[in-house]
Amino acid sequence: MTSKATVNALRVALRGDAILTHPRFNKGTAFPISERKTFGLTSRLPYRVNTLEDQCKRAYDQLKTRDTPIRRNTFLQSMKDQNWVLYYALIRRHLKELIPVIYTPTQAEAIANYSHLFRRSEGLYLTYANEDSMEEDFLELTKGKDIQLFVVSDAEAILGIGDQGVGGIGIATAKSAIYTLVGGIDPSKALSVTLDVGTNNEELLNDDLYVGWPHHRVRGQDYDRFVDKFVQLVRKHYPHSLLHFEDFGVDNAKRLLDIYRGQHAVFNDDV
Repeated sequence: MTSKATVNALRVALRGDAILTHPRFNKGTAFPISERKTFGLTSRLPYRVNTLEDQCKRAYDQLKTRDTPIRRNTFLQSMKDQNWVLYYALIRRHLKELIPVIYTPTQAEAIANYSHLFRRSEGLYLTYANEDSMEEDFLELTKGKDIQLFVVSDAEAILGIGDQGVGGIGIATAKSAIYTLVGGIDPSKALSVTLDVGTNNEELLNDDLYVGWPHHRVRGQDYDRFVDKFVQLVRKHYPHSLLHFEDFGVDNAKRLLDIYRGQHAVFNDDV
């Protein structure tokens, strides 16, 4: 007896440049002729249709011309911003080689230089200075989405390099990618979050290009209130999701797990 796989079709209300610039739906030169006609792409793409294997070979050849790990990291980040399918397909084909590029140790360098490498935002930035609008900001990004995984960091203890302020979004996005590559989580159902409660990294505070909230870290009851407000939004709107706490400081990592373990599915792989 054989079973027939069920394919769930997606209705995509995008055409032309809008679909080519959407990383979830963009296929680049892999769009077949029928879809090129449907989405108004015939004249926007060169004639030949490539397979995903063709695209991976071309992308890997381009990657190999980057002569340092950080340049390879930024190349892969740029690819992720353009085409999710190609990004994950390429890394899966070279997993042992590229995990250290998109995660530890190379991602630590990318995070330390986040403000200077910044090109495009990724994920959800919740800032203490904007606490009053947190639910509005949360819903603006999550509305209509089936989020199954939240990876959140306050960036106090990043990959052995300590407090990195808003750059912590980089460790959240990297860990989300690992969940997809190893655990099969649909990247459209995962959300990376940084809780920007300031930084005690004086180098960042004195950097005119720092893109985060230029303030010393919030502590105590104010910190707990801010974190709790976020957790309660996750519980309210996505009660069946997993909440992964990533690279929180030693004073908060286990404490937060102990507070919320009876309320929600929470995890921290550092504890």
